Amino acid sequence: MMLKKLAIVLLVAATASAETKVANFDHDPQWEGLNNQFDASRSKKKSGIGVEQSFGYSDTNFAGKEKGEMGGVIQRSVTPAYYAAEISPKTLDDRLSATGTFAMTDVRGSAGVFFGWFDSHKPTGGRQSALGLHLAGAGDGARLSFRLTTGDNQACGTKVTEWIKGKNVERHTPASVKSDGTRYTWKMDYDPQANDGNGQMTFIINGNGKEPDKSFEGKTFTVNVPADYKKQHTTFDRFGLGNSMKSGNPMTIYFDDLTFDGQNENFSNDPKWVALGNQTKFVDREQTGLHDFGYSANTHYAGGKDGEVGGLFWRAGSYAYYADRIGPLDLNDRLEASGKVIMTAAAQDSGLFFGWFNSANKEYGPTQAGNFLGIKVGGPTHVGHYFAPAYATSKDTPIQTKGKEAHAVNISVDARQGPLLVPQKTYEWKLSYDPTGNDGNGTIKVTLGDESVTLNLKKGDKAKNASFDRFGLFTNHIGGSFVKLYLDDLSYTATRTESATGASAKNH
Repeated sequence: MMLKKLAIVLLVAATASAETKVANFDHDPQWEGLNNQFDASRSKKKSGIGVEQSFGYSDTNFAGKEKGEMGGVIQRSVTPAYYAAEISPKTLDDRLSATGTFAMTDVRGSAGVFFGWFDSHKPTGGRQSALGLHLAGAGDGARLSFRLTTGDNQACGTKVTEWIKGKNVERHTPASVKSDGTRYTWKMDYDPQANDGNGQMTFIINGNGKEPDKSFEGKTFTVNVPADYKKQHTTFDRFGLGNSMKSGNPMTIYFDDLTFDGQNENFSNDPKWVALGNQTKFVDREQTGLHDFGYSANTHYAGGKDGEVGGLFWRAGSYAYYADRIGPLDLNDRLEASGKVIMTAAAQDSGLFFGWFNSANKEYGPTQAGNFLGIKVGGPTHVGHYFAPAYATSKDTPIQTKGKEAHAVNISVDARQGPLLVPQKTYEWKLSYDPTGNDGNGTIKVTLGDESVTLNLKKGDKAKNASFDRFGLFTNHIGGSFVKLYLDDLSYTATRTESATGASAKNH
């Protein structure tokens, strides 16, 4: 009998030690959710944040020598917006160079823009396939950084404005770029032959203020590109201005007197550049920390037909999950799961988890509260997002917090590296946990596409055990940005069989 891609079907193999569920999501599986979908009651602005984009060609004269420039009011939002020149495709094998001016006339905290080369087929805002400068509003000015993000979502770069840290002072980044109309002249270059042929980026900036900020003005900032970045499918087909992709506030900024890759533009006339969402008003529900994931009836990012689970996950806000009721299971059970996965968009400093966990603690996630075995999606900015095995044993002691924001201490163990989950690409994946592996200490193997990584449980951790009553997705609420991810065609260990129950009981 063929399985219809409809509900969640229960399969029992006569020789298996556990029951396996198959979830194809052709209709709502009625999984349990906690803080996982947008709720106006959780938002300070109950109707969402009002977004107004109003930038492009302007007949004003803030940034350049004469009347005519590009820019205006640009607001940070997950919804992309840009105004840019269409250019012949460039890669990291091409020499890139640009000069110009900008002037910022107004800014609020949590504002942000990107200016440089990017790929119009990828998320804008410098998130993927992008090279350029980033301005982040704070107080009455902005911080400035210069970086490259590859097509595989790995990043390198440098902070341009001062980064103060030390034993006797609080770590902070002053908003050194002024918002009083100061005109800044800048230059950025990328030389593919420098750094032993791996590529090198340079940036320099100067303001026309009476007292230059010697901490960054006039200095040359150099970034050596890592050896394998040229292989990471990076393509640029636009040069211009885009919003930073995270909910936030507006910045008013103008650019002029541009030269990029041999082209000159002083905006004496409207250049009719390509625009996306640059003249619009809307209410933005995708606010930082307000998750919006669960059953998605009308999408098929991961699978071939409509119906999957996933959505928008923030590494911020309240702990949230969306999961099937399963178990009881623990670290004495053999656990297996497989399916399809796609990450449609991902910012730096973001991530999530999925697998088997315990639902008892509604305030802290399993990586802080304990009782988890599964997959971590995340990683340091320079690598992108690892797809790696992770686990946390049971925890009987009180949860500890640290830092000004009282973040719960992470007690989970994960592989420090693994296969990379590249955005906009669908993968087959598989997880196998063998409680008898690693000399009886237990071992987790995760495969993404044709790459695998194995994590051995630490000696003694299996004896600490962990109990599982859910299988699904949950967030990491330490603080950060967003991921959009979807799963489909899942198969996962759900319930211990009678014989396995007896075997497990003997081990307790």
